[in-house]
Amino acid sequence: MKPRLEAFGVDVVPVRRSAADGALGPDEWRDQLGEFDWVILAVPATDETDGMIGADELAAMKDSAILVNVARGTVVDQNALIAALKAKSIGSALLDVTTPEPLPADHPLWSLDNAHVTMHLSGRAQASMFRRSAERFVKNLQSYVDGEPLHPVFDPVRGY
Repeated sequence: MKPRLEAFGVDVVPVRRSAADGALGPDEWRDQLGEFDWVILAVPATDETDGMIGADELAAMKDSAILVNVARGTVVDQNALIAALKAKSIGSALLDVTTPEPLPADHPLWSLDNAHVTMHLSGRAQASMFRRSAERFVKNLQSYVDGEPLHPVFDPVRGY
């Protein structure tokens, strides 16, 4: 995502499990939320990320900031988000994921003019997804037969 955004002249500050050149560590990003125009969530759903954006984080953001969630619905405290959107304490939210999915027809997010909900498909290139999955399976099958390492490998400690 970073190279795509930088191609449009966007300054990107990634957050990683450990701080690195140009990237914030997991304990550093909250202190800088008030500096960001956009906060884009693209994280796995783990115990570590559950509710990572709550009332405190939303209050720390600019009142013009846009929250984008293409991760999982559970990474955002949805009640706190609804309250922030109603109070206009953030500019808007672009949500590819929610809790629950799909949202019930009478859910408050549908009635907010600064909440935009997509159908949890924005990150998928539908034409390529199945081909890439099949190619990965065939490659891993051959690696398995040859006694070579498989990729990617699920890490139960990390949760992904």
